Amino acid sequence: MDFDFITDEKFRNILTRDFEELNKCLEAKASKSVLILAGSIIESILTDYFTNFPPSGLNPKKVLNMDLAPLIDLANEHKLISQSTKDLSTVIKNYRNLIHPGREIRKNERFDFDSAVVAKSLLNIVLKEIKENYLNNLGYKASDIISKLENDALSQQIFEKIITKLHKSEKIKLYNLLVKYDLKETNYPTQLTAPKKYIRILKSHVDREVVVAQLMRLVNKIETGEKWEVMTYIYLLYDDLNFLDTNNIELILLYVMNVLTEGTKKEQETENYVNKRLFSIFGTHLITEDLKKEFLTLACSIVNNHTTKKNYIYFVAYDQLINSIGTDKKEKVKEFIIKNTSTSSSDKFYKGYSNGDYLPF
Repeated sequence: MDFDFITDEKFRNILTRDFEELNKCLEAKASKSVLILAGSIIESILTDYFTNFPPSGLNPKKVLNMDLAPLIDLANEHKLISQSTKDLSTVIKNYRNLIHPGREIRKNERFDFDSAVVAKSLLNIVLKEIKENYLNNLGYKASDIISKLENDALSQQIFEKIITKLHKSEKIKLYNLLVKYDLKETNYPTQLTAPKKYIRILKSHVDREVVVAQLMRLVNKIETGEKWEVMTYIYLLYDDLNFLDTNNIELILLYVMNVLTEGTKKEQETENYVNKRLFSIFGTHLITEDLKKEFLTLACSIVNNHTTKKNYIYFVAYDQLINSIGTDKKEKVKEFIIKNTSTSSSDKFYKGYSNGDYLPF
């Protein structure tokens, strides 16, 4: 069973885990575990649905306190499941109480492996029906918007109008899909260009926690991933670094500064980072001595490694870097560079830079 219609990633992972565990329990003929997990999965999905689409007279808090039986009745009432599916659900509904040993004894509940097999089959029927109706009630889906963007680039105004027709859960899913797009974590037949501009628009429509979750993925990539993954994440998300605490900001920017410093040794790599404006992201975050030190090291590296062939790239990189800090600090940075680089390098660099002509022609 694919739980891709569930927006919350943690919740979706839990359901996937429980469904896999249920199958393993079925293979092991652990009947009681199968029966309990079947009821738990249905109860969880119905709770998720009715907290996203609370019926009249119910709020999400009340929904969270409902048991499986009234949730099934509610699902039938709101056409999420058919009458026949509701009737079939009685089997799972009754066995959900097996989680309480006292009730098992008091009510003399009897079950065997055949009951578990029936419960698994019923679970598949119920899940299929819930999924179909769940998606129908959402209206536009995140995948629909991705497909539209791939085949027809949208202006900012049109994109903003379309996303107002998305349910909140699909907005979250769309945001996460757009972030993953450049990371090649999704397989699409055509290519969407410039997902970042859509991410910028969409982030005001999702909760801060959604953005922070992606930023923490960036932290994880620094610790366990590859350089290209980190630099893709930082390009997409650097506008929101202030959502993180000081320690994580420092970790991210120290890593990025080291990558940029190393990158200045290669013209093509420097040009790539310049085009993404990655030299401009540091100024407001220079909050520790280590960050200030690495910032100055990066500035010196730009001056030392600039080449005659594509000197304009290094001028733009320097311009992005120096303009990210306050005016009062610019001269101090320049003094530091002149003091810590060779005279020939700094003289040559600042002579070209002072002309203000960075065009490649």
